[in-house]
Amino acid sequence: MESIRNPMPHTGVAPQAGATTEPRPDSPFGRLVDGLNGIGSLLIFAMMVLVCSDVVGRSFFNQPIYGVAELVALSIIAIVFLQLASTLRHQRMTRADLFIDGLLQRRPRAGHLLRALFSVAGLFACLVMVIATTPLLERAWSQGLYIGVEGLFTAPTWPVRLIVVVGASITAIQYTIHVVEDVRAAIRNTATEE
Repeated sequence: MESIRNPMPHTGVAPQAGATTEPRPDSPFGRLVDGLNGIGSLLIFAMMVLVCSDVVGRSFFNQPIYGVAELVALSIIAIVFLQLASTLRHQRMTRADLFIDGLLQRRPRAGHLLRALFSVAGLFACLVMVIATTPLLERAWSQGLYIGVEGLFTAPTWPVRLIVVVGASITAIQYTIHVVEDVRAAIRNTATEE
């Protein structure tokens, strides 16, 4: 089964025959984004092994692995923020393609400006997350905050808060790249529409 690709990748330039619409990770930033995505995938695998081991331990040995629920809760947050920028970079973020793609084909300048506006909103949301989470990260680090039950299992919360700050920051940079690309495409299309 053939996958459906966006005929107008985020750069706004229709691909040539046989060309891919995926951004190439040939820049250091692209490698960083894809590397964080890979780490998120490894974390998914580790979480799956941990949960399966806990089920086997409970079922066959009547011995659970302490802290699985806490680690899964922390891991889910970490996975989201490790993979968020890559999801955006590779055009896999949920959006209303029907409206945007139609507008890009009929009125390219307006379509790119609207897409830039959506990217500005995403950039704003990421910056709010960074600003709101940074004090929580500082507090978790300085006070040694943890999740779990003392004596059974505890895990520090600062690593996940750090991942949230880093992941949201990198996603904000990716949104900024999209804003710049769409504004440039809108300017190019202004010249062709006139």
